[in-house]
Amino acid sequence: STPTPGAANPAGSRAGPVIDLIVKDPPQPITGPLTVSAAVRAVNDPVTSVNLYYRRMFDSETKVFMRDDGAGSDLLAGDGIWTATIPASAFGPGEMTRWRLTATDSKATETKEPAFRAPRDSPQYFGTVSVDPETQSLLPILHWFTSNPNGANSSAGARGSVYYDGEFYDNVLFSLHGQSSSGFPKKSYNIDFNRPHRFRWGTNAPRVADIDLLTNWADKSKVRHVLAYEVMRESGVPAHFAFTVRVEQNGSFFSTADFVEDADDLYLERAGLNKDGALYKVYANTLNKDAGDTGTTGVEKKNRTFENNRDLQGLIDGLDRTGPALRTFLYDNIDIPRCVNMLAASSVIRNIDMHAKNWYAYRDTGRSDEWAILPWDLDLSHGRVWNTQNTYFDNALYTDGFVVNGTAIRLVAQLFADPALRSMIMRRIRTLSDRFLQPIPASGTSENELYYERRLNEQSALIDPPSIVPSDARRDFEKWGSWLQGGTVVPFSNTSAAVETMAEAIHRWKSEYLPARRRFIYNTQIVGKGGEIPLPQAARTTLTYTPFVLAGMAAKVFVPTNNNLGVTWIGIPSREPFDTTGWISGITGVGYERDSGYESLIGVNVDTPMRNSTSVYIRLEFNVTNPADFEHLELRMKFDDGFVAFLNGTVLASANSPTSPQWNSAASAQHEASATTFTVFDVTNKKGSLRAGRNVLAIQGLNDSVTSSDMIIVPELYGATTSATELVEPIINFGEIDVSPASGNQDAEFLQLLNPNAIAVDISDWKLIGGVEHKFLGGTVIPANGTLYVCPNVAAFRARPVAPKGGSGLFVQGGYHGHLSSLGETILLIDSSGATNNTFTYPSQPTDAQRYLVIDELMYHPSGDGLAEFIGLLNISSATTLDLAGVRFTQGVAFDFTGSAITSLPPGGRALVVRDQQAFQRAYGAGLPVAGVFAEDSALSNSGEQIKLEDADNRTIREFTYSDSAPWPAGTDGTGYSLVLIAPQTNPNPDLAANWRPSVLPGGSPGGNDAIPFPADPLGDANGNGEPDLIDYALGTDLGGSVLLPALTFQPDPLGGDPRLEFRYPQSIGAEQARIEVFFSADMTMWQSASPYLEPATVQFLGDGRILVTQTLKPPFVGETPIYLRLWVTER
Repeated sequence: STPTPGAANPAGSRAGPVIDLIVKDPPQPITGPLTVSAAVRAVNDPVTSVNLYYRRMFDSETKVFMRDDGAGSDLLAGDGIWTATIPASAFGPGEMTRWRLTATDSKATETKEPAFRAPRDSPQYFGTVSVDPETQSLLPILHWFTSNPNGANSSAGARGSVYYDGEFYDNVLFSLHGQSSSGFPKKSYNIDFNRPHRFRWGTNAPRVADIDLLTNWADKSKVRHVLAYEVMRESGVPAHFAFTVRVEQNGSFFSTADFVEDADDLYLERAGLNKDGALYKVYANTLNKDAGDTGTTGVEKKNRTFENNRDLQGLIDGLDRTGPALRTFLYDNIDIPRCVNMLAASSVIRNIDMHAKNWYAYRDTGRSDEWAILPWDLDLSHGRVWNTQNTYFDNALYTDGFVVNGTAIRLVAQLFADPALRSMIMRRIRTLSDRFLQPIPASGTSENELYYERRLNEQSALIDPPSIVPSDARRDFEKWGSWLQGGTVVPFSNTSAAVETMAEAIHRWKSEYLPARRRFIYNTQIVGKGGEIPLPQAARTTLTYTPFVLAGMAAKVFVPTNNNLGVTWIGIPSREPFDTTGWISGITGVGYERDSGYESLIGVNVDTPMRNSTSVYIRLEFNVTNPADFEHLELRMKFDDGFVAFLNGTVLASANSPTSPQWNSAASAQHEASATTFTVFDVTNKKGSLRAGRNVLAIQGLNDSVTSSDMIIVPELYGATTSATELVEPIINFGEIDVSPASGNQDAEFLQLLNPNAIAVDISDWKLIGGVEHKFLGGTVIPANGTLYVCPNVAAFRARPVAPKGGSGLFVQGGYHGHLSSLGETILLIDSSGATNNTFTYPSQPTDAQRYLVIDELMYHPSGDGLAEFIGLLNISSATTLDLAGVRFTQGVAFDFTGSAITSLPPGGRALVVRDQQAFQRAYGAGLPVAGVFAEDSALSNSGEQIKLEDADNRTIREFTYSDSAPWPAGTDGTGYSLVLIAPQTNPNPDLAANWRPSVLPGGSPGGNDAIPFPADPLGDANGNGEPDLIDYALGTDLGGSVLLPALTFQPDPLGGDPRLEFRYPQSIGAEQARIEVFFSADMTMWQSASPYLEPATVQFLGDGRILVTQTLKPPFVGETPIYLRLWVTER
């Protein structure tokens, strides 16, 4: 009926019973009978009858009464499940059996299932196809049933049914597809599926409205179309899926054909494009305004039909420019990587059929608005040709030419005409040729090592397997015959040499086409051999390494407390030998671990001295006989969080270091080290600092804060000489970076990549990791000495009010995830092999909000109904008022402080954002600083999630992920305790579980601080109990609860093993400035940390601000006698 918003609903049809089939697609039967069951529910009046109507193939319907009386095949009377059986006589091998249901109520209102409301766009029946034991195939099988086979060979088409991959589709339209191929004996078809039941072509694939069933009759090898699309997709081109299927028509073999995706918004989305982008199928248009092409001629708009073709006309007009104006238009309006990739892949497959037709024009509408060309109709590839004399039917294989193709299209011609863009395409042709076509192989090379030969063999094994006689390829050959030169159709039995089986045609691929194409490309088209395809970009060098410094090497370590040493310690030759008296002696690595992770790396533990310092000095001495023997120098580091390395007093490398590090500097950003993998720094340019004889590698290790739970520095230094060859990608440098765009739009930020090499460098599939995450599109090539700008949003970049910006002819790629942090971070460029190509660390430039606004409390899982969730925020500045306009939560929950009850925070000020205002007030009362309520019905996850707070310019203020499982604090998941940030005034890293604790009491302290004040005199005894106040503070002795003392107890092993020694002690939850550690001794004299011997602690909340901690000693440590344990309490 017609919608009537704001008015009374019109009279509708009376609803009959609701029918819900229990199993719509039963397992494919071998024989009948088949039981059909349906849940039938009355809506207005009682159900009086349910009927099933079934058909075998195209026979008349037979009616069967369904029953709900517990008799026959019905299991239970009166349960609303109605059952009937379709007899065995309705099933035949390879045949279709269909059925439909009707249900009638006491007022004769009938319901149909399927409803079949739209005869041209809905199914009439459910169905299945019986197994035919005579059918043997390794291909997917498409069962096609139609009462009018010849009707499908017309544009009007004919309806029928499809069974594929266990699913039945009824009332499907088959119609003739294609232009030239419509005259082939074996034709191509469009298959249009009904709106209520779209087609599923793969297990995890999205359902599609249409699919093309394309003939491969003109291709005697039967694989060109599939392999051409495959190479396109594998190259990163957003091309259609395509694969070969066996087609059965009305229970008999019909053909082998190619399933190819139809062009629509579902294709765009599946291929990783913008489903709302404009897609034009080009039939007769070269985008050439001078040739009379317009935005409406020779094209079919496949989507966005609600609008006109003005966008395509704009492209044609833009391409009519010349000179600098044309170059600017190309860089601002063309998706260069995708076009480069498409043209390079088209060269590799030797596609000869992309000209005024057989391609798509695609625009990323509403996003980048860039245009790209995409492929369709790739059968004339890999040696095929079309000419006016023979049309499709030239039996020769052509191997020369078409390195540059598609230039009849004006956009393609202009891309090739621009020297920088042409160099990009040629570089990508080299990359893809080496991957797919591959250089001329040595004699005896296995076909499994050659891409095309391997895939040809694999496709043959599917379509033409020797184990199945006759194979699908043979059946197709015998049914449809073949053709002679010029197109004369002949039966398979014709004795002409031009009549080839699939096996013979595949052999010609491998013996004629591929060898000749390789010779043409690699002997005539490469630079230096008469062509312009460049040499490989990756240099082949193998290095033999000589270690100068290894992990575990003797080192001298010093934690500075002042600047008395200056730079005297860094190995400056005039200052050597340096006196290391008072330095710690040991072996690398240097660091500490207060949780777990780096224990195996630590040779010198600096935990205690680094409780008050973020820097540590390390010196390692080594000898080099002759520095001239080495061509390369490589520093390998495991570091957390930063460092500056010096070689004989010269800066060697650094990461996360301030510009001018001081004795008390901290790391500018956090960095977690891998326990197994080094970060590699190529420092060959500092090789001149090596000295004959004694050398000094000095390192200033940097931690991000004194409260950090860990730190590690493990250096290795190697010299290297070239001994053989291996692939090493050219270095790409980082250039300019804009963390805070002048426009205030953070999406306009960028980082610049510079190619300092004299060759174009293909960085397709390379990645940026670290501060932002990005994978470069296939076809991303930086020209020689060229530049690439990378940003989150190209439209925002081009709209920048200051350079670099649009209108400048700049190569830009958007779409990276995240934003550059004003807090500083390290970004790594990773090549396609996974090797680090380059790194870049930029300094901190934080805003006031990034400096001072912290999230200090999370109540993510309150007790009771769970509605009293809240997030607490705190301004830790002592002098700065924070403007909260534009500050908003963008992950975890949704909330914007703009226009809220709190739009600024004074120094020390607090704000709360809550899930439910009424629930919060019931739990905590009124008067607390509540800014507002979570938006969009969002809530904090009970199991943990990422929380992100951003400012108006999309800059990250805080981002972390909490969890309800270890190592995150226990007791905060539904028992009433909140998560509280420890010492928020020190701005600790919220992503580390060690920086959080439970609230002192259930309910938390929204809008307040529940930390226990540190005693004025930690070593005093204010309560006169004989214990220092620091001990009382840490153990919670003065919180009013019962006195609990540390205790050791033996607990029997329930499995009969050795008893377990448990150590229990109370701990004050809010004593944030106290650190409690367990130490052990065998003689009461030498004490060491018991942490390696203790199993993870369990805690019991006592409800008075304390927890009871229980730790169990791991065997066989428990067998040591005697053993003494003590608590070591220190100030954080």
